Amino acid sequence: MTEFSLNHIDLNLLRTFDVLMRERSVTRSADRLGRTQSAISHALGRLREVFQDELFTRESGIMEPTARAKELAEVISRSLHEIRIAVDRHLNFDPSTTSRNFRIGLSDYTAITYLPALIETFSKLAPKASLNVVHAREPDALGSLKSREVECAVLGNARLDAENFEVMELSRDPMVCGGWKGNSAFTNMTLDRYLTSPHLQISADGIAAGVADITLQRLGLNRKVVATIPHYLVAPWVMKGTNLISVFGDGVLLALTEESETVIVPPPMALPDVTISLIFDKANELDPGHRWFRDLIRTVSEKQRMLKQGVYKRLEL
Repeated sequence: MTEFSLNHIDLNLLRTFDVLMRERSVTRSADRLGRTQSAISHALGRLREVFQDELFTRESGIMEPTARAKELAEVISRSLHEIRIAVDRHLNFDPSTTSRNFRIGLSDYTAITYLPALIETFSKLAPKASLNVVHAREPDALGSLKSREVECAVLGNARLDAENFEVMELSRDPMVCGGWKGNSAFTNMTLDRYLTSPHLQISADGIAAGVADITLQRLGLNRKVVATIPHYLVAPWVMKGTNLISVFGDGVLLALTEESETVIVPPPMALPDVTISLIFDKANELDPGHRWFRDLIRTVSEKQRMLKQGVYKRLEL
């Protein structure tokens, strides 16, 4: 076996490996790096030779990393990231000219709240940059952040216990009770009416108890959940024309249309707010590009808060 030397590898090979780990596709990696598929395949061959491992195997049309590739990725991804930060600290980051790729993880709820305004503002301020949005649930978010699949995440009621990550509160969204405008229960939503109504629960995994259930259990009460769905945007259309009711954070107000015929009222009991947080690796704190992106997210959060106030005023809530 030939003894390994850093002379056998260059930074471009490591960058190719890092992109392959994220994209799991030679075609997409070539597009991301601005190179030909042939060049990426050749680089993968060199990587396999250097590390003496297959690194990726094809399963159901997707490139799956081997155990050694996953182990290497933890070191290589973080090292490349820290190199870029070290270089960027000595350069002036300009969003109007950067071609940098930003990656953010959003849950179904925070996508409704943030995504339209985030993409609109991002594309105006950084026209040459790109933004990748990845669906993120709390159980998976930490892994996505550690693997650099995303560089930050915006989640509701996040409870991540990781000392290397910063959890920055963006807003607190009050819970509201919603349903079809033809549902007579909404003319005077009392606790009794709430408890006797059929409920639609929105849960990312379809299993976890909702905030309302936990609150009612503490009061010695319970509600009848007849269906559980994972997506907030579907809820108004599921409830339309029925007596189903649901509770959700008021960020959903920004996505409601007149066609959904959804009415909103305050819940008949006190429910905790949905705390929206921005989560990122503390190693990114001094990265000027990342700092700009964080500030952009905070700006969008404030903009959405003002828009919600307008919706509340229009609905006279």
